[in-house]
Amino acid sequence: MNPVTSIILRQMRAPLIVIVTVFSIAILGMVLIPGVDDQGQVWRMDFFHALYFVSFTATTIGFGEIPYPLTDAQRLWALITIFFSVFGWFYAISKIVSLIQTPLFKKAVIHSNFKHSLSQINKKFYLICGYGETGQDLVNRLVKKAINCVVIDNNQHAIEELEVQDYIFYVPGLEADATTPSQLEYAGLSHPLCKGVIAITNSDSCNLKIAITAKLLHPETPVICRSEHTDFEENMRSFNTDHTVNPYDTFAHNFAMAMKSSSLHLLNEWLTGVPDTSLDRPITFSEGHWILCGYGRLGQRIYKTLRENHHSVTIIDTVAELRDEFYRNNPGDDTQFIIGTGTDVATLKQAGVVDAVGLIAGSNNDSNNLSAIMTAQMYNADLVVVARQNEMMNKQLFQASLADIIMHPSEIVARRIRTLLTNPLLIDFLEECYKQSNEWINITISRLSGAISEVKPHCWTSRLTKTGSPAVFEALSKGRKIALKHLLKSPIQRQEMIYCLPLMLVRNNQKFLLPNNDFAVHADDQILFCGISQAEHHISQCLHDMHTLNYVMSLKNSPDSLLGRYLRGNTKQKRRNND
Repeated sequence: MNPVTSIILRQMRAPLIVIVTVFSIAILGMVLIPGVDDQGQVWRMDFFHALYFVSFTATTIGFGEIPYPLTDAQRLWALITIFFSVFGWFYAISKIVSLIQTPLFKKAVIHSNFKHSLSQINKKFYLICGYGETGQDLVNRLVKKAINCVVIDNNQHAIEELEVQDYIFYVPGLEADATTPSQLEYAGLSHPLCKGVIAITNSDSCNLKIAITAKLLHPETPVICRSEHTDFEENMRSFNTDHTVNPYDTFAHNFAMAMKSSSLHLLNEWLTGVPDTSLDRPITFSEGHWILCGYGRLGQRIYKTLRENHHSVTIIDTVAELRDEFYRNNPGDDTQFIIGTGTDVATLKQAGVVDAVGLIAGSNNDSNNLSAIMTAQMYNADLVVVARQNEMMNKQLFQASLADIIMHPSEIVARRIRTLLTNPLLIDFLEECYKQSNEWINITISRLSGAISEVKPHCWTSRLTKTGSPAVFEALSKGRKIALKHLLKSPIQRQEMIYCLPLMLVRNNQKFLLPNNDFAVHADDQILFCGISQAEHHISQCLHDMHTLNYVMSLKNSPDSLLGRYLRGNTKQKRRNND
């Protein structure tokens, strides 16, 4: 039975018994008490007339005495009926009001609505566990990509926030503990259209429990987890969690890209950022001394990157145990480790802020990070500033600080997962770029800028399979030669090329970077395209529609319908006769 119906029946049992009892006694009295008809004869109501009379009398509607005027005895009984029935209705209504206000009933209604919403989903969806800053960012981006999501979070305010979001389609949300297997299955894990589970709560232990539950109950379901601690990350990988995303490792890798090549960092930010925004300015890193404020999970990874790039570093942190651990793990290292926050002038001067080339404000306290940035810039305006932003509400403050690179863990996780879900080939492409020379990267940026100007591009992957690209797959199976230039022609005017650039083609695990337009495609190829938003639609037309493909390849076209072929045949015959 529906839980809402079950609760209503349980709570309304006593009021219903009272009302039924009052009505039964009142009806019985009206049937037994004799009346007088219009002929002066004794007349008694039947049960139907008694029920009708008591019903409108008990609700105080008062249509009148039917079918004959009542006797004094009947009127006295009607008065008694009115008083008792009014009390009965008041009792029932008060129980209904109190029932609606109970948390148990509200929760049952919410669960019932969620179950109904889940049953209405007819497309594959991702089950997102956690609707904090990362979850909100991720859901927002996925919905814009027309990807269905279902959210589960144990925070009532988070689910209420989800309900008021103005998404282009409804995103069901459930207030429940995702670490409980029954709740996770109820939220959609066992649903046949569940495409994957994304565990992005603020607790690594919760994410680990969710991953274990998903993999034990449904081993075939892909699982992506957020993890900020190495031991949890290794544990997740031990039972084949498909992807683990560590914001500190991810940022350290991006920072290493920036240290190697400012163009590579620019390319990474450009391709993985929010589409249709302006191109960021490149960041130049000079050789010299760096100040690292905060030697926690982020600071330790950044320190390693700086030392690998042969920069001298001064570390500032408030925890003396971290200093002792640093010197134990790095015997003979001449790095200066200062106990402090880095927010005061004396500490920063001791760390060499006047002659430093860069400052990393990487503590877990936003106020300290902002204070360190402002104080350091007073004495060295040329510093390259890398700032860690811990809370989303401080976004405007960090933007106003003019930091060159802002690291927000939640945003990094959301961006990484979004790329994994929508375009995993892009991650492979960026890894290949990391192996290339700075000159090659500059050429790539130049070609991208020439193809799509300076707006952030729209990237997507097309697979030349029977289901993903039926027209091209059919043409290739018949022996036709198709090159990338054919797919890049406008389906409206084939003399024009669309604003798009193929970044990488993958064939049998072999990767071809920036293939030229004459590159011949094969069945089962994967192609990473990059262009304006409309470019995907244009290329999709060529991939799915044979007539469009014939048009861009300048081949003869044929209508689909019998009438079209008949009319075309008559036209050809008329032309031959005229000739």
